[in-house]
Amino acid sequence: MALSRQPLKGMRQLLPGEKRVEDYVTGKLADAGRAYGFEEYEAPVLEPLELFTAKSGSELAAEQSYNFVDKGGRELIMRPELTPSLARMVAASGELIYPVRWMSFPVCYRYERPQRGRVREFMQFNLDILGVDGLEADLDVFLVLRRIMTSLGATGEQYTISYSSRKLAATVLEKAGLDAEEMTLAWSVIDKRDKMKPEDWENWAGKQLEGIAGADSVMRFASCDDLGSDWLTGIAGDTPAYLELAGFSSMLESAGVAEARFEACVVRGLDYYTGIVFELMDTGGENRRAICGGGRYDDLVGLFGGQRVSGVGFGLGLLTLQLFLDTYGLVPGSVSRSHPADLFLAVFSEEQRPFAVRLAERLRNEGVSVEMDITGKNVSKQIRTADRKSIRYMAVIGPDEVESGTFTLKEMATGAETPCLESRVAETVRE
Repeated sequence: MALSRQPLKGMRQLLPGEKRVEDYVTGKLADAGRAYGFEEYEAPVLEPLELFTAKSGSELAAEQSYNFVDKGGRELIMRPELTPSLARMVAASGELIYPVRWMSFPVCYRYERPQRGRVREFMQFNLDILGVDGLEADLDVFLVLRRIMTSLGATGEQYTISYSSRKLAATVLEKAGLDAEEMTLAWSVIDKRDKMKPEDWENWAGKQLEGIAGADSVMRFASCDDLGSDWLTGIAGDTPAYLELAGFSSMLESAGVAEARFEACVVRGLDYYTGIVFELMDTGGENRRAICGGGRYDDLVGLFGGQRVSGVGFGLGLLTLQLFLDTYGLVPGSVSRSHPADLFLAVFSEEQRPFAVRLAERLRNEGVSVEMDITGKNVSKQIRTADRKSIRYMAVIGPDEVESGTFTLKEMATGAETPCLESRVAETVRE
């Protein structure tokens, strides 16, 4: 029986052109982080299962993850996200210079049904600030997100950064009289608000909340998109949670983050969030899943003992971001076609090969990426290979070129030919 040509369902597999697009996007993400002083780090792919059941929530850790018992009898998990690992690393690192500004590109794993924007093995961009209690850290994270989208060519009409507050939601639910068990159900109902059609959500939420005295307040809060609404200010306007969020809204306005807007239904599904939470969404609705989600988690590092360290950050899915970019045509077509070689050297015959090898090595030492033919095919087929690979320049190494030390550089896209001395090939290609 022939082996399958397909990868396991939902697993990462990128051909070179697809990898070049991913590298283009990750380059923009890293540049945005570095603009604010963020440093890169890495964490283990395998972690103890208890690390994630403690704070990410049992549903994610037990039901939506790859977890197993290893040969040593330990319960392990392939990381479904990165923040708990980050908290463990910070707690174990002793003296750090705060605020910590760290970013990473982890590959994560979740055992769920693959669909558009959702796979089982995926790369994220994680960015976090730790050690700052003030909302200035939250603002910095929003500014990084805006810089990312701007650098990728997105406009404020194409996306929004929707935000709310877990503190505010908890305050409203408590005032509505919900007990702890009812509040857990309410989180789930509110979180589904922007993931379903309004009429479908209302019917579903009504059934879920049936018999709960504060059901109307849950429904009204989930549908609230005006921080200054009479209903919201009436029930929570004098509370610390509301005043904090109102202050943050003013900070966003002052910083000119016009893409941000209040949406009470943003509560995020992970248990460790304690304050402001947010999601970056496609305003066109083509990409229904959040491109990015995050928030403040002030109690997570303290789970490991020692001092309390506040944190705020986000995880951005590379796949969902690329779907967004594809939707609006924001990835330049040249990116996937841009071969890493600057120059292709076609070799006329085996007699010229030693010379071509020496020339290629010298050019590489001078900073020019060179692919040289190693097939021995005729020159016309070699030229066709350079053209199909979209290598920018090509030169033929034949008897005349070896004897004269002069080459003809051909720009493949235009057909323009430039005579060039051997000593000036690298300089000419770089120019």
